[in-house]
Amino acid sequence: MIKVVVSAHGKLAQELVNSAEVVAGKQSNLYVVKKSDNDSLVQMQNRINNLLKSINDEDGILILTDMIGGSPCSASASTCRSLNTEILSGVNLPMVLSAIFLSKNTKTVSDLAEKVLLDGQKSIINVKKMLFNKIK
Repeated sequence: MIKVVVSAHGKLAQELVNSAEVVAGKQSNLYVVKKSDNDSLVQMQNRINNLLKSINDEDGILILTDMIGGSPCSASASTCRSLNTEILSGVNLPMVLSAIFLSKNTKTVSDLAEKVLLDGQKSIINVKKMLFNKIK
């Protein structure tokens, strides 16, 4: 099964996983790497690399990070060349849920990344406009 790693600044990654597990239940393929205030980029790279090496298998790993250019994303980027990983930035709760549900039935990590990216993009909506346009 494809593994999913959520990496973000502070407590965001853990809280996204906690919230996703409220909806989907406890997950065996879901991992967290957080960036603490004093972590350097090298420390983040080491933490992510160690985790990925310990959970790596041929199915691949999808890494969801909070923002492009941030330490969690930059630290993850180096893994793309050596491991079967895909990295998406801008993680939100619908993306984590999508990754959880689709990881069980998607054959490749690149296919999973494309589906999760679309689900994340579709979840960003101006609700007022959506409601107002439905009433018209």
